[in-house]
Amino acid sequence: MLTTLPSDSIFAAITHQSCCLTHPLLPLLAVSTRSDLLWSIALCAVVSLATGLLTGPLVIRWLRRNFQERIHSDSTQLNTLHAGKSGTPTMGGILILFAFICGLLVIPGRPLPAAPGLLCIGTALTFGALGAIDDLIKARTHKKGLTIRQKLCSQIVLAGIISIGIHYARPVPDSPTDQTADAVSSLLLFVPWSTIVLVAMSNAVNLTDGLDGLAAGCLTTAAAALAWILAGHTETQALALPAAALAGSTLSFLGFNRYPARVFMGDTGALASGAVLATIALLGNRELLLPICGSVFLIETTSVIAQVVWFRRTKTRLLLCSPLHNHFVFRKVPEPTIVYCFWAVSCVSAVIAGICLD
Repeated sequence: MLTTLPSDSIFAAITHQSCCLTHPLLPLLAVSTRSDLLWSIALCAVVSLATGLLTGPLVIRWLRRNFQERIHSDSTQLNTLHAGKSGTPTMGGILILFAFICGLLVIPGRPLPAAPGLLCIGTALTFGALGAIDDLIKARTHKKGLTIRQKLCSQIVLAGIISIGIHYARPVPDSPTDQTADAVSSLLLFVPWSTIVLVAMSNAVNLTDGLDGLAAGCLTTAAAALAWILAGHTETQALALPAAALAGSTLSFLGFNRYPARVFMGDTGALASGAVLATIALLGNRELLLPICGSVFLIETTSVIAQVVWFRRTKTRLLLCSPLHNHFVFRKVPEPTIVYCFWAVSCVSAVIAGICLD
């Protein structure tokens, strides 16, 4: 005797049969999704790279007429060693920022959520504006830019505001590397922590920006490693897009900033790039990876702190000149050799972060 199944039972049976039939295709669908993500990430990087390379000559020509580097550090010997760099166009960071924003805005098929995207762009523009003010003072007056107190206080205010946005925009952590995010989950704890990370990273890149191509090369590898790590986790995949855009923009700038440099990024690029890198890491709850994939920035900053502490205690110098790259400059090591060695350290660190800590 035939029995009649209820309509909902028939629907359930058809759905179950469909799932059984399509089950072998699920891995292919996953690969397709992954390919779309990789395509979007690659496109962001390529657009940033192409934008920087194509607009670079025009920007450099304009900067050469209006903003030229003036060698005026506190070290007379360093001024002498770097005398040949005088007159090189500065404020080239605007090229990095322009290429970064262009790359970030071209994201077909996998749009970056509005809040993280606006935070990345806002960080680039605000810290870039602060750096531009410092560069303008150096280029147009005989001053050495903003005072340490003015620059630091401005960074803290900007970082504090951005940190509030990061707190509400970042995803809920669900991986072992997010233990720090759990510890600073409340707003009152997270904002000071995030502010420290932003200010520290911004200044670390600024300290590293002392030799042709040094900071730009290290930024490229650090941003690329961060993009790889973020792309490997579902909740942070979209954040790989700004990281890739940053890697592409700094790589394009490296084409003009490598030895002998045709343009310097100045504080406009250094402060902004470091802050953007930190913002992306904080949004993805991966800020503890910054000292690894950005090990050169950590080394350079530590060398400055160690120099100050050592001198105050012993009245002697631990290094001939800080940051660390200047120590090798004083020892008459060729500038390209110093930069290549630092790049090598940065590349190894990026690989370690990307493979072992992903």
